[in-house]
Amino acid sequence: MTAGTTPQNGRAASGRPYPRRAWLQRIPEQRLALLFVLPTLIFLLAMSIYPTLYAFWMSLRVELVFNPHASRFVGLDNFLAVFDDPFTVKSLWLTAIWSASVIAVQIVLGFLVALLLDTRLRGIGLLRSLLILPVFISPVAMGLTWRFMFEPVAGVINWALRSLHLPTGLWISSPKTALVSVLIADTWQWTPFVALILLAGIQSISPEIIEAARLDRVRGITYVRRIVLPLIRPVLIVVLVIRLIDSVRIFDLFYIMTRGGPGSSTLVSGVYDFTMFQLGRLSDMATLGIVILIIVNLLVTVFLRVLARQERQARRVGATA
Repeated sequence: MTAGTTPQNGRAASGRPYPRRAWLQRIPEQRLALLFVLPTLIFLLAMSIYPTLYAFWMSLRVELVFNPHASRFVGLDNFLAVFDDPFTVKSLWLTAIWSASVIAVQIVLGFLVALLLDTRLRGIGLLRSLLILPVFISPVAMGLTWRFMFEPVAGVINWALRSLHLPTGLWISSPKTALVSVLIADTWQWTPFVALILLAGIQSISPEIIEAARLDRVRGITYVRRIVLPLIRPVLIVVLVIRLIDSVRIFDLFYIMTRGGPGSSTLVSGVYDFTMFQLGRLSDMATLGIVILIIVNLLVTVFLRVLARQERQARRVGATA
């Protein structure tokens, strides 16, 4: 064997087979595969499954940090009583409004930006690279920055409005505009993420379909409505599911910018859940978390079933074509 020649068929350069441990040879392939996956399963069990099961156990009990002697098992009473708390109902309602607003605004803006990035303008490659930068900013740093920008007296946004002789606002200091202010900050960070995913979906459209649409003079809004949107619908559903999960579990941005205020105008479920933890109401905190988990899983299941149905229809159309 010459220098640089790679040993073949599991044999060393001397022609002898590589030594293998006897205990590995005695293990069936399925059990050996499970052995390799076992560290990941242990990590998942420790970091995800166990905390979820423990939270569910706590939701079946009364657990008060400042009165441990009152701990007792109450079954499903916490789930029946969770909606008697007006702040719980309001936090869930605000979370629903927030999630719907986030999904609608960011998908529409992201789709428009994706259409812009799909052009051949000069410098469009550099713009695509710079567009993703807001996603890498820490939510805490971004929340503090936007909080200072929305400051009514010394904030840069009101300063710019005054310079243009436009009316200023109280922004996060007003119950009427606080939720919109946080929405602006979140949209600034996550719209580029949505745009880049949708751009990948648009650029995956077959060139033959694009050429056929060009020959048929299908252009402008008609091309977007009849060609682009139907073909990237699975990508839209994936983006919707990702942003739905993120918007429901959001905590850091609200806590940094408003802490649920003014009053309870931005008291979304994540912030209220943390407030119950600060008050020592561990069982109520766990119950609200389980309720949110159930709602999110139901919504995600619906969207994934829609996605699976569309994929089956696409396969049937491809088979008959």
